[in-house]
Amino acid sequence: GINPDEAVAYGAAVQGAILAGVRHSICDSIVLVDVTPLSLGVEVEGRHMSTIIPRNTKIPCTKSQKYTTTEDYQEALDIAIYEGERPSTRDNHLLGEFKISGIERAKRDQPEIEVTFALDANGILNVAARDKKTGADAQCTINNACKGLSQKEIDRMVEEAERFAKEDAELIKKVALKNEIQSLAFDLGEGDKHLSEETLDWIDTVDLMTCPMQTLEARRRELEAAAAR
Repeated sequence: GINPDEAVAYGAAVQGAILAGVRHSICDSIVLVDVTPLSLGVEVEGRHMSTIIPRNTKIPCTKSQKYTTTEDYQEALDIAIYEGERPSTRDNHLLGEFKISGIERAKRDQPEIEVTFALDANGILNVAARDKKTGADAQCTINNACKGLSQKEIDRMVEEAERFAKEDAELIKKVALKNEIQSLAFDLGEGDKHLSEETLDWIDTVDLMTCPMQTLEARRRELEAAAAR
């Protein structure tokens, strides 16, 4: 039989040799693939997680996503980096934060900021943000990405994501609906200034965890009716 402790030690030794660039027939014949134990991403409006590197992605890897602003003439963007499997960042693990300034002064949704995650074999995550129009950029390095949590903590987070999969799926639908309501309210603008402003104020305070789907759907219908008048 195979001794589990010996197998782990052997695997670690081979992995160490591969990372060190040692050439040996044993290293050549065995392929050990490191993967991300949890998804990595950034927080977007409403304290929600936008995944950039999904769980079980092979390491090393580099992936990018494009983001934009939520307010008119916004000049800076705060970027919070998380790991975890839940759609709400309150249930995930914060890794670090940084800010990009000097982004394009324009109406909401117009600026284009590309966020790139580059994760190496040692678990070092380099995050870069760049504004496509102005060229403004900012970086952040996180040394313990994928390695800061114990296996027990990782297992707990994965198990919770599986246990709350149904609730999380509904929350994702609510987030999409809330974003649609927000866009409708902005587009309505002067057409019905009172309804537009009242809706945007409501959006800022609504808790999607407790807000019924029917309430969101009613808000959307109200805005669609106002836009059609």
